[in-house]
Amino acid sequence: MFILIPLFLLAISLCAQDSANITKPSQADLLVGTRVPRNLTWSAPTKEERWRVLWRGLALSPGAYIRSTFTATSHHLENKPEDFGQGWGAYTKRNLNSFATFSLQDVASEGVAAAAGYEIRYIQCKCTKVLPRIKHALWFNLVTYNREGKTVLNWPNIVGTYSVGMLSTTYTPNQKWSAQGIQMGNSAMAFGFVSSLLQEFAPSKLFRFKKKKSSKDMTPLSPAEASN
Repeated sequence: MFILIPLFLLAISLCAQDSANITKPSQADLLVGTRVPRNLTWSAPTKEERWRVLWRGLALSPGAYIRSTFTATSHHLENKPEDFGQGWGAYTKRNLNSFATFSLQDVASEGVAAAAGYEIRYIQCKCTKVLPRIKHALWFNLVTYNREGKTVLNWPNIVGTYSVGMLSTTYTPNQKWSAQGIQMGNSAMAFGFVSSLLQEFAPSKLFRFKKKKSSKDMTPLSPAEASN
């Protein structure tokens, strides 16, 4: 746990600097990651953009440390796995184990997505009503865009998440891929749903460091999008 605290503080500092360098039309937020706001026209992410999104999700987002700490705390209270024991040393092992598994899941999912040409950022709903936005947020954890901007099943995320969840049983004592491995995959998907809701509803100004806006910062909507 104590090892992750300085990394968490470093993440806040670096994310503040990184948020100003994001390639449009994306928006880097301090907590919720990278999203394409509803008032911007979508375009496929560049190779550089993919690297920034991956690096930010692995090390520069406080959310990455929050999810591993939350999972480690839950496992510690339930004493899973028992081989780790109890005490601060055991809690640190669980925290690092969770952090490693979630990080590997991100690398696998986004690596496969890059090979397939699939979107890895969250795309905010063009709608304005609450219920349609909630539905969009939950649904967008299972679907994404391809290179042409068509909605497709987000199989890279599903495959990467569950395959690494099962792989994690090889470096965690007394774990079964058919039980604990699938549970780790379920945990990652659950955090994905929470992240989608945050990215849909969290105000930009709440998590973003202020910077001057220029007319170049915003890409106008197309006539078809404006009509929606």
